[in-house]
Amino acid sequence: MSLFSSIRPLMIFSLALLGSCTFEKEKKEEIVLETEVSLEEEHRQLLAIGLQQIPRWGSFWKKIDAGFDPTAFRMSREISYESLEWPEENYIQPGSPFYQYLIPHPEGDGVVDIYSYKVVIPEEDKVSFNPDSEVIYFKSNGMRERLLFMGPSGGFEEAVWISPELLMVSGFFEDEVGTTPKIWLINPEEQVYFEYIHPFHTTQYQKTKYLEEKLDNIDF
Repeated sequence: MSLFSSIRPLMIFSLALLGSCTFEKEKKEEIVLETEVSLEEEHRQLLAIGLQQIPRWGSFWKKIDAGFDPTAFRMSREISYESLEWPEENYIQPGSPFYQYLIPHPEGDGVVDIYSYKVVIPEEDKVSFNPDSEVIYFKSNGMRERLLFMGPSGGFEEAVWISPELLMVSGFFEDEVGTTPKIWLINPEEQVYFEYIHPFHTTQYQKTKYLEEKLDNIDF
């Protein structure tokens, strides 16, 4: 038997094994790709559902520029965060100017507040705005959790639960180009949020105008 004859079966087996490994690798890559695409498409649909529930916000940006396209948001990044929470009951009760703007969890697991930190209502003097903003989740178990915090470069304008797991927050952010609308999808249970950015920018944005128009029960 020649050396080639003895090596040939081994070569065939090796090629078959290599082909099998390559096939398995390609299948795994396809599965990962399909998962990524399906997750992106799922979030796109959830975003559309959320935007339908806050038509006032979309209309507000349409007034700024008639060409504003609410479907042009795209995911910028996924961020995991450490939960920052402490015991504190919800202090926003009937009679508070912020009570009507609380966002109840769809399954009764607390409420979300995005305005009381931003809008300062002193006993005397005029209403003012805190330069910073935050999204607070008053849980039904008596804990207060900070979901998002933003410095003077941005702000939160609307929020809505689009599922029991996901809270959508919309607002704006100022970068080197100008001010742009922005959306966050937050999963408090998984401690992760997804940031969505938009190509539209403006240099004429009045940062408190949306809140002044929406919170019409507060004398600004």
